[in-house]
Amino acid sequence: MRKWSRTLRNLGLLLVCFLLLAFGVRSARRAMQPAPDDLAPLMLTMEPRDFTLTISAQGELQAAQSSSIAVPPVPVQRLRIASVVANGRYVNKGDVLVEFDPTDLELQKRDHQASQQMAEQKINKGELASGTEKTDINKDRKLAELDLRKVSEFMPQDELIFTQRQIIEGQLDKGYAEKKIVYADARLTLKGKVYTLDEAILQLERKQADAMLGRVDKALTSLTLIAPASGIVVYPANSGGWNSANVMPGKVVWIGMTLFNLVNPEKMEAKVSVLEKDAGELKTDQPVTLTLDPFPGREFNGKVKTVDKVARPIDRGSPVKYFETTITLERTDTELMKPGVKLVAAIRASELKSVFVVPRSAVTQKDDAHRVFVQTAPGHYESRNVKLGQGDLAQVVVNEGLQRGQVIALNPPDLKRESKTSDNRSQTTDRK
Repeated sequence: MRKWSRTLRNLGLLLVCFLLLAFGVRSARRAMQPAPDDLAPLMLTMEPRDFTLTISAQGELQAAQSSSIAVPPVPVQRLRIASVVANGRYVNKGDVLVEFDPTDLELQKRDHQASQQMAEQKINKGELASGTEKTDINKDRKLAELDLRKVSEFMPQDELIFTQRQIIEGQLDKGYAEKKIVYADARLTLKGKVYTLDEAILQLERKQADAMLGRVDKALTSLTLIAPASGIVVYPANSGGWNSANVMPGKVVWIGMTLFNLVNPEKMEAKVSVLEKDAGELKTDQPVTLTLDPFPGREFNGKVKTVDKVARPIDRGSPVKYFETTITLERTDTELMKPGVKLVAAIRASELKSVFVVPRSAVTQKDDAHRVFVQTAPGHYESRNVKLGQGDLAQVVVNEGLQRGQVIALNPPDLKRESKTSDNRSQTTDRK
């Protein structure tokens, strides 16, 4: 029994080795067989048909109606955020959006209050000094009047009694007393004008202090930003060094800076970028079909609203330019559509009737001429120059060079032969 089992085992091993050897020989023969020079070409019979030129573009949703929430114009260069509503939150009209720290404004208020008090003290001091000086001048004037009366009453006039010198001295004393009165009047007039000017300057300083104090008081009441309407809070995108990380409690913001947008979720639109070379037929009011990236099975209709006049690169320094295009939506699905959702747009730029349309893979280019290969007989093809028209990434319209019923090759075999021949020639040259 043991001998029979060994014999059967050996026979099985020999059979397996024979099968493996036969399989290897067959595979080697297949590998050594020469491959056909050309694959069977795919054919297309030319028949005129309608063609829709579609421009593809990518972009995102944005609010058609939005309000910019900015730092209020207060008499300081910057403010510090005390509290702010979260990004993406829905708020109602009248809700608090942002509160700023009032510390800097309160310090300014104290400075202006001190300036106001100082101006009032200067005015009071000026009034007191002016009153005292006017009293002294009036005293001098009264004394001058008394001197004038005395001199006039006892002034020597009789030449028989008084000498000529006494008469002249009396006249001089009278003139001096009169001039003292005139001088006192002039001092009163001049002092009044000077006081009026000084008082006007001090009053102006007090008005300026009052105005600045009023501005600070008004600014203190504007440090709380209230939602002007209901909507969704959308923080700025990460660009230009300013992003959502700058909108948080404790961060310093500058006057007039836009913090975020309050968008209306019930009215959305799309912003897409159209490649410059594809925008030749792009115009306003063209129909558009949109597909949202999170919901690829849903389509939404719209039309082109605006197209930028100048193409610009999306990335700084990139030579590739795009036309920024805004698309109006026929309806807004508030459950699916949110600001910033990515999308793909198909813009129907034009409708062509009864034209010849070929795949771009069937068109070759040589020496600035476009060619297709037309079948002249089974297995034989002839190169024909054609004039191309409008087209998209996959198909193109042939305006001239083809006729109805002609058959063209989608994978031209003649080009393969030419490329193989040129490769063989180059290899032969390299060997030499």
